Amino acid sequence: MKQGPVICLTFDLEEFDLPLEYKHPISDAEQIEITSKGMDALLPILEKEKISCTFFTTANYAQQKPEQIKQLAILHEIASHSFFHSSFDKSDFENSKDILQNICGTEVIGFRMPRMGPVNYTDLQAAGYLYDSSLNPTFIPGRYNHFTASKTVFKKNDLIIFPATVTPTLRIPLFWLTFKNCSVNWFCKQVQKCLDTYGYVNLYFHPWEFADISGFSIPSYIARDPKIMLDKLEYFINYFKDKAEFTSIKNKLSL
Repeated sequence: MKQGPVICLTFDLEEFDLPLEYKHPISDAEQIEITSKGMDALLPILEKEKISCTFFTTANYAQQKPEQIKQLAILHEIASHSFFHSSFDKSDFENSKDILQNICGTEVIGFRMPRMGPVNYTDLQAAGYLYDSSLNPTFIPGRYNHFTASKTVFKKNDLIIFPATVTPTLRIPLFWLTFKNCSVNWFCKQVQKCLDTYGYVNLYFHPWEFADISGFSIPSYIARDPKIMLDKLEYFINYFKDKAEFTSIKNKLSL
């Protein structure tokens, strides 16, 4: 593993199916379009700052946007986010991996289950993955309760488990909702505490957060102004670019 403070910015590159959770219809094509618009807004910041990230990508999205995935793979790590975001079958481990590798031309070694759902580590390892980043070691009402799970990287047999980052004491998740709804200064302070304690952070977002989703019937704490989100992300990167190394999970784990 890399030594010294490391920030892994990760993005779940998926179809924007969130409105379906709130009974708001959205077509398959529009789901892809919203995410693609978010990518168009997000990528210039990453390119300007020369930030290398991990994009957990659904095979479904990659099949719709193969040229974008090929370009992403030049600078960023492409990892699997299963085949579809709204459904899962055991075969999706292997099938999503094969499709992503065929599109981007690089080996896919990482996985994250949609909505940070449970993962069968034996099946995942059998499909050829080296690490999983589906664990959020905190409590999210209606989602999961992982208050006793490890907050830092560990192994299950030979599979590396790389949890999303939570604060050292209260296990406050430092993820997209926290970033979206708290001040960027508070968020930076919590990240610094985690860097001091763990030596790294694993933060996750979604490209659709950087698109205009105000027209959908979803809660206001999710549908924030994309310009504010972009400004906050740029501020965050500039705040830490001289304090830590931004890199992909693959590079952080030296895989």
